[in-house]
Amino acid sequence: MAGVAPKHSQIWKPYDRPSTTARRTILIIFLIFLALPLTGMVYFTFRSATGGFTFDHWAELFSAGESSSWDLLATGVINSVILVIVTIAIEYVIVIPALIVIHVKLPRIHRAMRVLMLLPIAIPAIILVVGFAPIFAVVADYVSSDSWTLALAYGVIALPFVYTTIDADLNGLNASTITEAAQSLGANWWTILTGLIVPCLRKSIISATLITTAIVLGEFTIASLLNRDTLQTELITISQSDVYLSVIITLIVLVLTFIALFLVSGFGRKKDHQ
Repeated sequence: MAGVAPKHSQIWKPYDRPSTTARRTILIIFLIFLALPLTGMVYFTFRSATGGFTFDHWAELFSAGESSSWDLLATGVINSVILVIVTIAIEYVIVIPALIVIHVKLPRIHRAMRVLMLLPIAIPAIILVVGFAPIFAVVADYVSSDSWTLALAYGVIALPFVYTTIDADLNGLNASTITEAAQSLGANWWTILTGLIVPCLRKSIISATLITTAIVLGEFTIASLLNRDTLQTELITISQSDVYLSVIITLIVLVLTFIALFLVSGFGRKKDHQ
């Protein structure tokens, strides 16, 4: 009927959630985009130096005994796993509690913190190394020069991503109001932090953990310039003698990393539903 305004439910809303078909289409496109480089890597591992396909490269992987390449790989994997653990420990013990305290107790410096958190992204890694080098020289004299000390640098690199993830969740949680309400009921700061705020940040903490793990496993520039042995630096060394083995190991690490990320993220969603 002319002149009659349409019902509210019939008005198209540009910001409505996409339909199931649209979500599935986007997911399929993303998976294809993700699978293309992996497919290229798989294809390369089956290529023969003289043309055609061969399984010799994979056979050498599982039949290789004691070799310098495997020694290098083992060293890189162990060091990278230790780096992941130490970096995540630094975030859990120092970074995340500090971000919560700043958000709740020091809201006036919140804007300045947003600017400071962008610096590790804005400054190139090679320039960061120039600043890290004197610090690691002191650390080597008083603590150690082992590869695990790179966690100090990786914590700085991951800081912007951790800050963004945690800060967004704190804003949605309205942590300041919750803290004031808990304090009015007699709760101390430790109880508020461990029993109230941190459990509500479970999803963002898991996301920050996954991002940190990916950064540590994939970082090469700082480790190389500071002469530390990690998975990425050892893979480059291995590729100089056996490029096929390097690509195969990289492929395996990528697949295992993706599986671990999906398992951990699924665990986080399961916890949220309980």
